[in-house]
Amino acid sequence: MKTATPRILIVSACDWRFMPLLRDMMASIAPMLARDDVAMACFDIGLNDADRAWLMQSGVQITKPSAHFGLKAEDYSPALLSFLARPFLPEYFPGHDIYIWIDSDVWLQNLDVLTRYINGATETGFAVTHESDPGYRLQPWLLGWTAKHFVLGYGPLSAGYLLSQRHLNAGMFAAIAGAPQWKAWAQRYQAAIQRSGALVPHDQFALNHALYRPAARKTPAAAATFLDPSNNWICDRGVPMWHDTKRAFCKPYAPFEIIGAMHLAGPAKRRRYTIRRTGGGAFETFLVRGACPEHPGQSVLTAENNAPAAAAA
Repeated sequence: MKTATPRILIVSACDWRFMPLLRDMMASIAPMLARDDVAMACFDIGLNDADRAWLMQSGVQITKPSAHFGLKAEDYSPALLSFLARPFLPEYFPGHDIYIWIDSDVWLQNLDVLTRYINGATETGFAVTHESDPGYRLQPWLLGWTAKHFVLGYGPLSAGYLLSQRHLNAGMFAAIAGAPQWKAWAQRYQAAIQRSGALVPHDQFALNHALYRPAARKTPAAAATFLDPSNNWICDRGVPMWHDTKRAFCKPYAPFEIIGAMHLAGPAKRRRYTIRRTGGGAFETFLVRGACPEHPGQSVLTAENNAPAAAAA
């Protein structure tokens, strides 16, 4: 018997400042968006009229995030509300089988990445990428910041356990519509907000808590599918190299695996990097889509929109 093709929705969030990044992300997944079984939606956290018109012409469903857990929407910025909304994607956009979240500052070099997320979500209910890789540099401030917020959100015992696990990045994930991880994430998120009074970074940290707690209780079932960092590479954590033979950005160590998804989190959106080449030498570039040694990329964030933005940081 032939099974029905799952209906896939790709979701992001954006304001007018990050719109050039969202355009690059959408261009990098254009073949996927052209499929009949794939649709896209975007949380409007400060788009202008021209942005909305372009997205609607591109077939993107636009909606605004709401408050949850009894919080008041007027107390938070739209960007913060978009973080709050992520555990509730099936409620905002019903009628799909698989939901894929992609931050607007991510662009893909290889569509196989999406297949890995879809397969992982189909297998365990939820797929997400961890941040443990030899190519990532040690950042003591980040470790201290993470420990602080784990303690604030979940107490010292849970914090110690979570710090011993590979940290999960919520900038890109996939989940099936009825997966139990949605509810677990929302419950941990609500508890962390009540304990700490902060929405961020507990959007991501609550996901870590939700997905790792079954393992802590020695539950035999897999909590989720954890993908390699090449599927969501945090570029400022580990500056990539350029693979001269494969003509793509790669991990900065042998065997120079091609990075599937480039995540320009934090300063990577506005920083020019020195990129070493596997064939020798280096070049300087912003890590935008299309950058290469012959045509170094320029920042897609203009002087007008170069003010710090809260969207999808």
